[in-house]
Amino acid sequence: MDDLSSKKSKIETTQYDSYCSLNEIGDRVLKLQDLPIEKKIDIWKNSSLKDEMILDFPDIDIMSKFIRDRIIDNSEFKQSFIEYIEYTQGRYLSGEITQDEFKEAILNPNPKLPTF
Repeated sequence: MDDLSSKKSKIETTQYDSYCSLNEIGDRVLKLQDLPIEKKIDIWKNSSLKDEMILDFPDIDIMSKFIRDRIIDNSEFKQSFIEYIEYTQGRYLSGEITQDEFKEAILNPNPKLPTF
């Protein structure tokens, strides 16, 4: 069973590799131009960049800079995503959600919430 899960995970990871590249300084970036928002979120959820960004939690300024620098997009997605993170941070600071729920919301954004 574990072998089957591992193979499925490798196939899914490979499916999203075409959206990744290296920038001028060798950092991995996501290229999301001309894609629907649902696809952009799906790519984000399946990228290693989300795991890299969460290491900066809870520093919203660094996380926002990470998104600005490491997501290439020709729409409002980046700004909407940053606003979503700020909205989620507000929910966390007000005690509406826990730290774990905050992290989960960032790693798996919900396009139905405000700012998306």
